[in-house]
Amino acid sequence: MKKVWGVCKTIFDRYPVVIAALVIGVYYILAEFNLFQHKTEQRNFLDYLMQFDSLIFLWIAAAALLQIQKLRKAHKRDEEQKRTMERVLDRQQIYNTLVNDITALLQDNVNNPLAVISVTTQEMRRKFERDNEILRWLDRIDGAMQRIHHTIRDLQAYESQKLIESSNELLKSHQTTK
Repeated sequence: MKKVWGVCKTIFDRYPVVIAALVIGVYYILAEFNLFQHKTEQRNFLDYLMQFDSLIFLWIAAAALLQIQKLRKAHKRDEEQKRTMERVLDRQQIYNTLVNDITALLQDNVNNPLAVISVTTQEMRRKFERDNEILRWLDRIDGAMQRIHHTIRDLQAYESQKLIESSNELLKSHQTTK
């Protein structure tokens, strides 16, 4: 029974105009049979109008049904777009949290040792300020530390930019579907 109801519902959703036309046509045929059963009676225009008055109401009801059907489909489409947007935004929020956690972990686990190395190189510079060879080595160490620090900062900036771009793409795709 559920399968038959599902098929009927699918047909009604796809072809509401045809269903409305069939209902109105069946009613019209039944009204005609009733009219011809009493063909011996004399009828005037009001009698014919009263015979088919509900046909006009059926047309109005069919038009209202079609509008309701159209609104239901638009509402369903809007709900699907809303759910899609929510899923994408949730995914972006999880992604953003993950990126922030990773970069915070990197900063803690990398910046703390870099700070120790930086303090040590500064002390070594003061102690060996006349030895050019050691100063060159310390400059290389400082340069490498700066590259690591910039890489972590660039990683944060890249991930933030990527998140913003994906949000913009999502908004553009949502605006084009409206």
